[in-house]
Amino acid sequence: MSVLRTLRSPTALASLGAAALSAVVTLVLATPGSAGAQRPARSRPASAHTASAHAASPHTASAHAAPRAVPAPPKHPTRANQIQNIDQVKAAIKAYYGDTVAGRNPDGTARHVPAANGAYAKQMAALVRRAERYLNAARQRHTHRRAIVLDVDDTSLNTYNFEIDTNFVRRPAKSAQFVRARAFPAVFHMPRLAKYARARGYTLFFLTGRAAKLRAATAGNLTKVGFPAAPKGRLFLKDQTRPWLSSCAPTCTTIEYKSLTRKHIESLGYTIVANFGDQRSDLVGGYAEKRFKIPNPMYYLP
Repeated sequence: MSVLRTLRSPTALASLGAAALSAVVTLVLATPGSAGAQRPARSRPASAHTASAHAASPHTASAHAAPRAVPAPPKHPTRANQIQNIDQVKAAIKAYYGDTVAGRNPDGTARHVPAANGAYAKQMAALVRRAERYLNAARQRHTHRRAIVLDVDDTSLNTYNFEIDTNFVRRPAKSAQFVRARAFPAVFHMPRLAKYARARGYTLFFLTGRAAKLRAATAGNLTKVGFPAAPKGRLFLKDQTRPWLSSCAPTCTTIEYKSLTRKHIESLGYTIVANFGDQRSDLVGGYAEKRFKIPNPMYYLP
């Protein structure tokens, strides 16, 4: 999901706390809802189950029940103890990512990055292995024009360095500075997944909420960290003048923008076998056979 986020829900801070503690304490992410746009007859419905790094198997016996995600605070709290402490949440996020200082940011500050042996990296490794198995099996069902869709921020490129630099506060000018400097590392194992999919006949599409003027910087950052080069027609940025967005322009929500763009991709003859995103709004709305939720406890975008 775009780091240039221009809209947050009124409960975004509370959602941040629940997500962060969920990631650290349980390493289990809540499954996104399945509500979305009705698909045309030719399209396959989105999977009822969203892949996560620790999905429980009905065939696996365990001496202990799987840990549950920490519930979100109530929308209208009446007591302080119904809300996670913000400083504790930030500390938990750093612990989950395995906060490591390596180099400098574009603004000269210390560059904080996730650790390669941290909980986040391990969760991503498990998720990518699961996705690879799924894509390998799915190519037997889809022999013609199969595709995958990847969100950019915190699905393909990790923005932890920016979030730490801004103390988790929205700062559009600083965000643009990081984007133009191509300062984001890859989300662990995602370049490998992209190459794995392409080698097995999948066409890659990137779909981001970043502004259209950031195309060159976005494409450059992706290739810089190891993703296959994305031609212009396979890297979609939020340009609401596109004809397939006419039903919602100029005020398309993230869900409308992304689901209608996936519909457009399928109208070109592709079958989107898998859709990868770190936000629920990346994933709902149909036009994908299966959804993979990438862990992100740093922010919430509706």
